[in-house]
Amino acid sequence: MRHRVVKKQPDQKGLVVRERRWVVERSFGWMSHRGGLHRERAGRPDVATGRLACAASLMAANALNNPA
Repeated sequence: MRHRVVKKQPDQKGLVVRERRWVVERSFGWMSHRGGLHRERAGRPDVATGRLACAASLMAANALNNPA
């Protein structure tokens, strides 16, 4: 996984909604329905990555089998 830190603009005051914030919130919502994957319980990064990959593949298979 890759992440990018978003820096606050020097002239910014207060809270500003970022353009892709909904993607993060949606992802955490999906992961919370898949056995609490938004919390790290494994303790090992390779195990956590495997659990996330498994959950993502299950969600993709479910989306293919049940189109909206």
